[in-house]
Amino acid sequence: MALYEIIYTSLASRDLPPEELAQLLDKARAHNASQGITGMMIYHRREFMQLLEGEQAAVQALYERIAGDPRHQQLRKIWDGPIRERGFSDWGMAFVAPDELALREKPGYQDLLAQGPRHAPSDSTGKKLLLTLRDDFL
Repeated sequence: MALYEIIYTSLASRDLPPEELAQLLDKARAHNASQGITGMMIYHRREFMQLLEGEQAAVQALYERIAGDPRHQQLRKIWDGPIRERGFSDWGMAFVAPDELALREKPGYQDLLAQGPRHAPSDSTGKKLLLTLRDDFL
């Protein structure tokens, strides 16, 4: 099975309150787990940045599904390409929502603000890029 990753950014069509963001995350985790997709999602002031990784067809199908979701505007793919190993294999979908302190207690929350590219043990270009871009994004 060939592994693949995509990083994209998008703008939420409206501000998402913490409860709705938590519901979105729960649904995404369930769907992604069923498709063998892992990754990292960052949400900050209506903006999403997400890395999706898994089997190429599944990752591309999910990206197309997101592209058709009316909750996302200005979808822009930043990177896509093959990977040798997952950068986020420990999480069904890790996430960062620095504006939403209530979400920090949710399982899967990662303190991406305190990490940098040196904490990317895999050779994943996407993971290193995501960690490098996070400061500009946040």
